[in-house]
Amino acid sequence: MKWSAQRRKDDEYFDAISEHLISTSLGKSNDPPTQEERKKRQRRIILARRNEDGELEPIPPTDSLWYHLYASCPQTNDSRWNKKFRRRFRVEEAREDNWFPRWSDGKKDAVGKPSSPLELLILGALRYLGRGLTFDDIEEATAISEDVHRSFFHQFILKGSTVLFEFDKYVLTPQTAEQAKQHMREFEMAGMPGTPASSDATHVVHELCPWKLRRLHKGHKSKHGTRTYNMTVNHRRRILGTTTSHPGSWNDKTLVLYDTFIRGIKRGEILDDNEFELYEKDADGNTIRVRYKGAWIIVDNGYLSWSTTVPPFTNTNWRDEVRWSEWVESMRKDVECTFGILKGRWRILKTGVRLHSIESVDMIWATCCALHNMLLEVDGLDTPWDGMKIPSSEWDGELGNLDSSDLPLAMRRIFSPAEIRAYDTSSTGSRLRPRFQRQQDESDDETMSNVGDNEDGDPETREVRHLSLAYFRSKLVEHFNIMWRRGEVVWPSRRGKAPAVYCD
Repeated sequence: MKWSAQRRKDDEYFDAISEHLISTSLGKSNDPPTQEERKKRQRRIILARRNEDGELEPIPPTDSLWYHLYASCPQTNDSRWNKKFRRRFRVEEAREDNWFPRWSDGKKDAVGKPSSPLELLILGALRYLGRGLTFDDIEEATAISEDVHRSFFHQFILKGSTVLFEFDKYVLTPQTAEQAKQHMREFEMAGMPGTPASSDATHVVHELCPWKLRRLHKGHKSKHGTRTYNMTVNHRRRILGTTTSHPGSWNDKTLVLYDTFIRGIKRGEILDDNEFELYEKDADGNTIRVRYKGAWIIVDNGYLSWSTTVPPFTNTNWRDEVRWSEWVESMRKDVECTFGILKGRWRILKTGVRLHSIESVDMIWATCCALHNMLLEVDGLDTPWDGMKIPSSEWDGELGNLDSSDLPLAMRRIFSPAEIRAYDTSSTGSRLRPRFQRQQDESDDETMSNVGDNEDGDPETREVRHLSLAYFRSKLVEHFNIMWRRGEVVWPSRRGKAPAVYCD
């Protein structure tokens, strides 16, 4: 009891001294603060002594370490400094003035007190997202009260989830075939036309989840209460859409019902004008092209059995289905990699959100998704992955009069890894593929000459959403293996186009 009374007395003394120092710095009266002034006072300054016997003095944010390092005199010409800035705040320093242009950096607040530097507030919000720190940690580095940082952070994620996520260009869900065309290029190269993306769900720990709702929010993947999101990304790891959060105990079958993008494809409201063709064998053994309408998404086997959400096979011994499933699983790793990038770059998604409201958790998630897409554009990783030819090593040719076949395999893998690597992990075909294009034999020439439209056999276009999953998936497998035997399947690579593969 005595300790509480002494603590209260010390707090009142601290408040009185702080208000007195603020009034002095603003040129107001030097009279001691009254009792009414003490109650109105908000803690917005940081006090410290310069020496052991000195008096308490306010430390303005302009004297903080962050202000001198990143705001007043940034070392933008130093590459090492730029790398550290990117590692500490996850963004490029050059983008600092363009993050939120609708904010104004006022010189004074409503009561005439100097406002906190906007640069430090933005950097504090990015550090909170990027490394999962507390506002008290940021107060030490910026000399701005943790209450101010907390209030600004809510405004930061509010604008991040609206200005960047909804009304700007960073998270744009394709609605038409023209918009989705740029996302389908890599999947068409891999023998999977008609799909723009892959989808899966992830969990974000909500540390301050209400106790009455903890049972609903605890799933089999975590001992803590979590919120789960279903996210859709293209092959370049660009986020195309995501749901709002739902309780962590919900599975993928329930989440997909609340995904507006996937549900819109199923209902024919989104990408209904998209058309693509699949190879098939007719009754005479000739290869024909069949036209399909709509789109489909690559998922795992936890989703509903829709023809618009296609998973790989789990139990099969057929060689063609095994190979197709291996490639689908490899292409589906895009969304898993995106989860790892998001939670590695924005650690608050990995360590847990320490805010009470679910709306704040959703705004943090949307802000991180928007910043992720923004950084893809900054780093130049959002361009189509149809790449240029990777130059081979100088040793593969005239130097030393050596042919590529004369070099040891280990040397060829070092000099030209993308050209010598085999991407077939199904163990059903050759492990090492030749770098030169295979010569077509007589049977292939005959098949190629018989490729045509299906005007006589099946004149109408098939709508994907009206087909069963088993039927449509069998057609995807047939199309993929026809392309595989022709050597037309290419693994999309960011650094360049991988060589075509062929299976005897």
